[in-house]
Amino acid sequence: MRKALQVDIREAGYKLEKPVLKDIHLVLEEGEVLLLLGPTGSGKSTLILAITGILNNLLYGYVKGFVRLFDANPLEPEGFRRVPGYVGVVLQSHELQIAMQTPLDEVLFTLENLGIGNAFERARKVLEKYGLSEKAEVDVETLSGGEKKRLCLASSVVHEPELFILDEPTANLDPWGASEVLKYVLELKRRGKTVIVTEHKPRYFLKIADKVAVIENHTLRLGLKRSREFTPRTIVKVKRKEEKRKIICLRNVRFRYCEECPPVLKEVSMDVYEGEVVTVIGPNGSGKTTLGKIISGLLKPTNGEVEIAGAAPWRLKPKELLKRVIYVPQEPNYFFVKSTVRGELELAARYGRFKLEKLVKSLDSWILDKMDESPYRLSYGQKKWLTYTLAKVYGSKVIVFDEPTAGLDLVLMNKFFAWLKKASKDGVTPILLTHDVRVLEYVADRVFIIENGILREIEVKEGIEILRKPVEELFHEK
Repeated sequence: MRKALQVDIREAGYKLEKPVLKDIHLVLEEGEVLLLLGPTGSGKSTLILAITGILNNLLYGYVKGFVRLFDANPLEPEGFRRVPGYVGVVLQSHELQIAMQTPLDEVLFTLENLGIGNAFERARKVLEKYGLSEKAEVDVETLSGGEKKRLCLASSVVHEPELFILDEPTANLDPWGASEVLKYVLELKRRGKTVIVTEHKPRYFLKIADKVAVIENHTLRLGLKRSREFTPRTIVKVKRKEEKRKIICLRNVRFRYCEECPPVLKEVSMDVYEGEVVTVIGPNGSGKTTLGKIISGLLKPTNGEVEIAGAAPWRLKPKELLKRVIYVPQEPNYFFVKSTVRGELELAARYGRFKLEKLVKSLDSWILDKMDESPYRLSYGQKKWLTYTLAKVYGSKVIVFDEPTAGLDLVLMNKFFAWLKKASKDGVTPILLTHDVRVLEYVADRVFIIENGILREIEVKEGIEILRKPVEELFHEK
């Protein structure tokens, strides 16, 4: 078989004498699927940037060594110009990938830049395949996070490349979307395409990978870790007091984004009590994020009543609102407003209940090491963890987390789950908008599902079954 990728990198990174990667050796044949694992911030995304030439050609980083991508050297300018024809990439953060105003324009952009004929027909077909045909010409800003991820997948495959690089491809996707990703990887494998997948939820990809590699301590080693290392720690459920105080009350809430727009939420009513860990599930585009923003006071409902700790959130001044509720978006870049990590912490401390000096003593060591760096330069998982740290500092009674586990490695996820349980015991009420079945399995007290604009409560066990079913059916069929 022809070698699709050969990598011999002595060092790679963003600053000389501070390498992110060292002694990386990897060979992939045509048709092989590589599952790339490693802790948050270990260098998985940096490796992808290095082997595609982006690190040294566009990001002013450096790569010492050799890379051969089919018959091109992507580290050299001439070879780098040929990379887009060979490679389809789905970045971890869809916001960094989408460049055009509509899904149709985004897919056409790929085809037209490569000079591929019959572009319009090909674009329409791939949008249909990824469930976006009805939204082909809407503004991408109206898409949900999961729909934006589907769009990135569509634009990465429309030109039929030979190597596919999927960086956390199932993050933010509902179970049906995750199942489609797995189906597509299986299809690519059958067609002899080469695929690299990075994942923090590797359970199902382990079943289809030909090779597994782990990045630890700056280097890469081939081989499979023990399965228990992919399993969250058991989190003991918190015993509730019999007396409960209502903290969230929604009555007959409806919402649409414009007078002509179809309703996103039709009839939503819910009561949540202080300290409950509540999850909201449902397909991409079902209205989970919209509901989270209404609870957080970022959107005013078209009709109905909302009270958070006894007040309508959108009527409150920012400081009063933050005492009651804060919204942590699935895209962490949207949470930051300062140019340094230190600036973000100082702002949170000013509004919150902790003094900065006391706060610094409790921070993770890696945050202390990056205090004077831009939060936008952190890895995706580190950005997510920083948003959670900041949310805790603000000290709100209700915290709405949108897709909180996307980008978190197992260590950070276990820490997050443990903190959720401690916080709920202390009276904080977490609302988690999620597709991740592990959230339901390990920390959820209650589960709500949104379908066709209607919210209803279901048993935790039923929610777990709903989220597991699409992917498990795929492998059962196989």
